[in-house]
Amino acid sequence: MTEMEFIRFYKKRNKAANHKEVKEKIDLFWNTLLKVLNEGRKVTLKNWGTFEQREVKPRKVMTPRMTKAGYTKAKKTIKFKAGAGLEDIINGAS
Repeated sequence: MTEMEFIRFYKKRNKAANHKEVKEKIDLFWNTLLKVLNEGRKVTLKNWGTFEQREVKPRKVMTPRMTKAGYTKAKKTIKFKAGAGLEDIINGAS
């Protein structure tokens, strides 16, 4: 599903006035979530899941074409762990 398809779905389901209003709500949610994660905190949505920012350490990388081993850079990634409620919805349990 693309972003625009999701916006249309959300608009239809919630009987919103226009696409711009829906996009602003969705962007506000993601911007707030990312700000909290950048502060080093984690976000838990009850029965839905947990978002957490983690540091990935540099790793040694070797491919057949490389004569020397290379290293990846350290970086931060966002991890999401699904909660029991979301897993039930996905697996079709009522």
